[in-house]
Amino acid sequence: GKIYQCKGWPASGFCKLAEYKPASDGSTHDGQPIWTNAWTYVGACTGTNTPTSTPTFDPANVEGCPEEYDSTIDYGEGDKMSITAEGETYGKIYQCKGWPASGFCKLAEYKPASDGSTHDGQPIWTNAWTYVGACTGTNTPTSTPTFDPANVEGCPEEYDSTIDYGEGDKMSITAEGETYGKIYQCK
Repeated sequence: GKIYQCKGWPASGFCKLAEYKPASDGSTHDGQPIWTNAWTYVGACTGTNTPTSTPTFDPANVEGCPEEYDSTIDYGEGDKMSITAEGETYGKIYQCKGWPASGFCKLAEYKPASDGSTHDGQPIWTNAWTYVGACTGTNTPTSTPTFDPANVEGCPEEYDSTIDYGEGDKMSITAEGETYGKIYQCK
């Protein structure tokens, strides 16, 4: 057999029409079959599709949440935001799709996971946003490290501009008038 995939909106509106049946010899426009405006050939297949197992959720494999969705933000291509439903422990991360779909990300009607506007029974937000995964907590920076003089390791050699430092090498710098140096490690 052959596998065809219905193209995205607005072309998806034609996929349900009989005259747009993939690989049909029916209607043409400028000598080309009109079904090619609605369908994309994906590849060949044999046999049947067997159902996959139910997805599982691993809370140990969850990243921090980006900022919550805000309808006043002018979201653009690649921007990420999160939505945490009331009463839920984990949020969901969404990323704004590339152009031209990215133009819809800033419109409140396209808020991810909303039950609002639809096209052909499908939520329109899926045209603008991609579900990335679950999240918990935040992506905000951690607090500034504190210095504990009772927990000081010996300092490596002081920085020397003539040394060709490599990944993992450590050196220290002790500021003038300071008792303790700071240790740096080359990335």
